[in-house]
Amino acid sequence: MVAKKLSNGSKVARREAAGVPKTLVSELLNFFYPMHYRIGMDLETVMCQGQISRKQAAILWLIHTRSSEDGWVRRKEIENRLATWFEISNSNISKLLRELSKPPLSLVSQVENPESGREKVIRLTETGERFVAGMIDASVDYLAGQLSHVTESELRWGVDFLALAFRKASRAARLRQEVPHLDLPPGRIAGIAVDA
Repeated sequence: MVAKKLSNGSKVARREAAGVPKTLVSELLNFFYPMHYRIGMDLETVMCQGQISRKQAAILWLIHTRSSEDGWVRRKEIENRLATWFEISNSNISKLLRELSKPPLSLVSQVENPESGREKVIRLTETGERFVAGMIDASVDYLAGQLSHVTESELRWGVDFLALAFRKASRAARLRQEVPHLDLPPGRIAGIAVDA
């Protein structure tokens, strides 16, 4: 099923990329593995704070970012999201949630959905909210160190570019011509190669 989703997504991407210079996209691709495996994995380690696994950190992040105003998120949504990020079964997700809900962690609360007895909803406990706040603080400190050589205007441009390139709402707004083009980037840096 994931392969089918990727296949359909790549067809759409190829159609939409007709006007994009492939040599520039190729240069961007050179950053994927260094960003994913060097910075991304280090960032995940920082987020875990030596107390939880990467998958558990992903669960906490999903609850933090996907919950409704009252703090609850459907367990099914967590299962669906995790399945797209990791090779993981529902029984493994159950185990991870049990570990997160019991002492010594006690970071999440899981109850039967009052609107549907056949599903569960999950939320962060107060301890979980403090832990996620610590994840965010540690992550910001880590990224600030990684980006200490970048100017504020360069960082602003980078954040805007990533939002435009990868947020679905921003992409859709650009395709509808509702979002203006970014100001010119700070400029190309001559003679710099991508390292791993």
